[in-house]
Amino acid sequence: MDTRLIAKNAAALGISGVLAKAIAAVVGIFVTRYLGPGPFGDYSTAYAFVGTFILFAELGISQLMVQDCSRNLAELPRYFGNTLFVKSVISIGCFLLMVIFMFPAGYNTSTKEMVVVLGVAVSFNALNQSVYNYYQAVQKLYLAAAFQFLTTFLIGGLTIAVIFAGMGVVAITFTHLFTYILISVLLFFALRREIRPRVERSSLMLMVRNGLPFGIHRIFYNVFFQLSILVLSLTASNVEVGIYSAAYKLVLMLIFLPSLMTSALYPVLYQLGETDKDGHRNTTEKVFKLLSGIGIPGSILIFVLAGPLTTWLYAGKFDESIPILMIVSWFFALECMSFSLGDVLTTTNHQWQRTIVQGSALVLMFILIMVLNPLYGISGTAYALIIVEIFIFCGYYLLVRKGVYKIRIWRQLPSIVFASLLMAGTAWLTNSFHPLLSAVTAGVIYCLALVILDKDFRKIGGFVIQKGLRK
Repeated sequence: MDTRLIAKNAAALGISGVLAKAIAAVVGIFVTRYLGPGPFGDYSTAYAFVGTFILFAELGISQLMVQDCSRNLAELPRYFGNTLFVKSVISIGCFLLMVIFMFPAGYNTSTKEMVVVLGVAVSFNALNQSVYNYYQAVQKLYLAAAFQFLTTFLIGGLTIAVIFAGMGVVAITFTHLFTYILISVLLFFALRREIRPRVERSSLMLMVRNGLPFGIHRIFYNVFFQLSILVLSLTASNVEVGIYSAAYKLVLMLIFLPSLMTSALYPVLYQLGETDKDGHRNTTEKVFKLLSGIGIPGSILIFVLAGPLTTWLYAGKFDESIPILMIVSWFFALECMSFSLGDVLTTTNHQWQRTIVQGSALVLMFILIMVLNPLYGISGTAYALIIVEIFIFCGYYLLVRKGVYKIRIWRQLPSIVFASLLMAGTAWLTNSFHPLLSAVTAGVIYCLALVILDKDFRKIGGFVIQKGLRK
């Protein structure tokens, strides 16, 4: 295990990921404020519609490439070539289906135009994602991180230019199209001397079959994030979609954190899953603790400051989103807590079980939305989201405990919960302050309490301080 390489990858992912998400968050808030509820509802609808279809271009062979080639790099040219070939063919099919099904969906003209533009854009990005998986397999995630940051930076800069130029919502989607095509060209030149992908037709079907557990899970997992907006777009007005999306997407901005903090560990977890189950469990427990230490206080802080935060971020244009944000805020904590448990199933050859949980969650989500929406309006969709996320967490936990190993997660939580309650009290007492000042003050109280109460976080705090003093 090359710990220096792991640290390099983790640092690159962390720095670029945080910067990229910060840019995306700021741009997303500007877009939301600029468009207002109606046009923003159309924009969210188009992205959810396109994002759902393009997921089917990934049949799991990219993740299969990471798993198998992490263990045997000699297989990489064949796996990489087959992956690019399959995704190219399926992406074209997905785009055609987008264009066909947007008509019976009953979308307005602007939404249809955005579906076409974004459909081409995400098809290019689907191939770019496979290149990032290649970098993951060879443990060069720092390169993937650089390209992903450049992607976000270009989209952000071009989008701000569109806003300042006073152009319409459709023009914003062209920023994605231009950027994804440019990144595809840059990736081609970056890889042409590093690897020569080859297509081996005789092994295509075998790879697709072996990758299906990963692919189906990825489809279920990502459709889950889009489903609430997609169902709303078919059953509610674009204004209601915009109100719900303004709150929901604030929380989604944080969902990158679990994957960011575990991506560099995937090759290691795959290896430990084969050779050292105790090491795998110990690593997972530490990851669970770290993710819980981010997710639980994050959700509590958003819940307490939902009102002033929404009013400040959206300039009072989306105050109807405040109760929605208070509900969906808990999605972040539940996602952080369930993420590492799901990764146990993925990295110990129990991927189908994870897939079954995700598939069941989608069915449950659809049923709950259809039942709760007539009773509670768009708040019903938010309640459905939280209920289903609890279902996913419980499903993963039971499967890991019964089928993999006796994971010990509850002992990781007392200090985090206590520190989070202190933080919640601080945020409530400073609720009349500017939301940023209130959040920073409460966050400082949380970090101090956690470092005092927990030895693992005390080590992390000491490491951070030591690094800071060296600089």
